[in-house]
Amino acid sequence: MIRKDYYGILGVEKNATPQEIKKAYRRMARKYHPDVNPNNAEAREKFKDLSQAYEVLSDPEKRRHFDNGFVDQSWFTESNLDNIRDVFEKTYRKAFNKEEEAGHKNKFSFTDMFNNIVDSVNVKEKPRGERAAGSETSKKPRKLDVEQSLPVSLEEAWSGTRKTITVHREKVCVLCGGTGQVSRQTCRNCQGKGGTSSSKKIEVKVPQGVRKGSKIRIGKEGNTQGDETGHLYLVIDLVEHAFFKVEANGDLRCEVPVTFSEAILGAEIEVPTLEKRVKIKIPPECQAGKTFRIKGKGLRQTKADLPSGDLYVSIRVETPQNLSAKEKELYQELSRFPHAVRRNLYQPPGN
Repeated sequence: MIRKDYYGILGVEKNATPQEIKKAYRRMARKYHPDVNPNNAEAREKFKDLSQAYEVLSDPEKRRHFDNGFVDQSWFTESNLDNIRDVFEKTYRKAFNKEEEAGHKNKFSFTDMFNNIVDSVNVKEKPRGERAAGSETSKKPRKLDVEQSLPVSLEEAWSGTRKTITVHREKVCVLCGGTGQVSRQTCRNCQGKGGTSSSKKIEVKVPQGVRKGSKIRIGKEGNTQGDETGHLYLVIDLVEHAFFKVEANGDLRCEVPVTFSEAILGAEIEVPTLEKRVKIKIPPECQAGKTFRIKGKGLRQTKADLPSGDLYVSIRVETPQNLSAKEKELYQELSRFPHAVRRNLYQPPGN
């Protein structure tokens, strides 16, 4: 067989002690564990190399032969896996103990788990598009990081707030990695469920200036598998506002009504903002749709030293309704005065 650099694979010097070799194997085995790297052929091959390297370098006789340039394929038969199995058990014992302390009785042995991994790293690669027997399951392993939508009102986004929310999490089965299957069979530890679900209430701080789609990271509040716990990512869902429309850059837009007389004669009107009401002057003969900019009255930024967005106010001239006889008479009187009206309407070709 091809002679590999087992010292390099484990990342140790040639004069490494047995304790250093064992420590290096434990560290690397956790990193390239197939459950941590699902459907990753490169990681499976790396884990296989690590197992072979440890099998040789942890045995004084085999190590001596290896140092003299000799490697025997028979070293890697099933009968020689006991030593690696022992190290693997000690490496993952801590995670299993935590499961049992939490009241979750594991319904499988370390032998089950070890054999499952040895089986996975020895699956031969198939041509693309052809499934390797036992190499995949019907479900993908569950991610430890969790995303959850967080509805936030525009007022809350402007000022920042604290909210109490319910977080839904999963404790992923350490045997099947959340797939519910082991070697295409129903996982005996979780009965095919992939783990257990739970929920808890937590208080989160929503900073000022968040936008739709912004993410807030809450550390160690995601799913759990063994010793590892993922993070919770809250995705801001900005609730549609009844009056303001929000633009991506933090500017706000709104529309305010004015009367005919205010539009014709001019007026000073009050406009609501997220902070307080402000006054703007409507010039005489103001046209419907005219827009006024109020600087700094839009949505705040998440960083306090950055300028807030602006507020754009569009004028809507309202047609009066339910007029009295006197009011109609006055409008009739006004209609006798000639006024130029722009009628830039579409004209069909030839007309």
